[in-house]
Amino acid sequence: MHEVQKILIPVNFSEDSANGLEYAVSLAKETQAELVVLHVTQKQEAESFLDLLAVMEGMPALNRPAAIPIDRLLREKALDLYRFIDEVVRIPGRLKISRKVVLGNKEDKILETVNAESIDLVVLPVREKNFFPQLKARSKLLKMISRLPCPVLLNLPIFAQWPNTGIIRRAAFAR
Repeated sequence: MHEVQKILIPVNFSEDSANGLEYAVSLAKETQAELVVLHVTQKQEAESFLDLLAVMEGMPALNRPAAIPIDRLLREKALDLYRFIDEVVRIPGRLKISRKVVLGNKEDKILETVNAESIDLVVLPVREKNFFPQLKARSKLLKMISRLPCPVLLNLPIFAQWPNTGIIRRAAFAR
């Protein structure tokens, strides 16, 4: 079996991401693998971030400057990522954690990071207990998983019950 040396966990700062990060940290400690924590932000967030900055600085949101400060957004998101990891991973021990914040399409950036970083395992947090409420979003997720060249561990919400079974599962493998 192939040895796991690098684990990727994409995060969006949600509670589900925190649970996924905790699980990825435990896997990384167990396998002595490097953990790569990725946050992907999109241009729409840059525009809403700029509106928020305008309001915070006393400017009306309608008089938005022409240029979007993408570098400022990425710096802020990088700080958010450091804080998020510090809150979730209280005692990292000898765990090596790489942090990445990128701008673009989430699926594409996850795939790029997997290839660029030679990732051996991807841990993806799953948001809902039921797999079917947002079929379009799920099909995008499944399409992205099928494009990844490495195994994917779907980290389900802790103690999530599968519908109509009563079976409690923590994680499921995909690939």
